[in-house]
Amino acid sequence: MDAFNWYSGIFQHHPAWKWLNVQSFFKALRLDEEVVTVKFFTTLVDPLKNVSTRRDRQKRYIRRALGTLPKVKIILGKYQERTVTCQARDCMRRLEYQVPEEKKTDVNMAVNLLEDAVRELTDSMVIVSGDSDLEPAVEWVRRNYPHVRITVYIPVLEDERQQRRNDNYHRMGVTCKPLPLTDIPRHVFPAEVRVNEYETIIRPPEWI
Repeated sequence: MDAFNWYSGIFQHHPAWKWLNVQSFFKALRLDEEVVTVKFFTTLVDPLKNVSTRRDRQKRYIRRALGTLPKVKIILGKYQERTVTCQARDCMRRLEYQVPEEKKTDVNMAVNLLEDAVRELTDSMVIVSGDSDLEPAVEWVRRNYPHVRITVYIPVLEDERQQRRNDNYHRMGVTCKPLPLTDIPRHVFPAEVRVNEYETIIRPPEWI
């Protein structure tokens, strides 16, 4: 799952859902299959800041809460600075400034798709992303390993489903549909999560 894509499509509109038990959610979503691994692709935010409460909340979730789930694997990308030139009409000097841009998530996902297929680690792949950059990797797996079932869920709100359709997957013979949202609240971690016998972490108040 592309966590950044999921955040921009859904979680930013539902802060309480950020505290999601993704292992429980996907086991319920795919009841007829055995969930072997949930790969959580993301990047730590605010890389240029020495202090960041956003990054602290993110670490608490991905490293502590998700760290309690045996089937969840965290795969981190990185941010890379990109030079942007001011294009505003009143910006006469065309000032340049640096903005962080997420990198490697799509590549990491594509590499893992190919690796899992080549090594025959699965007979069913579930992808949560609305990013079209994954289409070549999905098409390659579909063509070379047709016995591997592929399902793509697009993380999108109900009223935006028509704009976020991806008919290219259907043309490949790949199942593609909006991610079901109804049951997400039932799979949110409790407010307090026991990390080990000595430590408990608490959901960030901003995520309530």
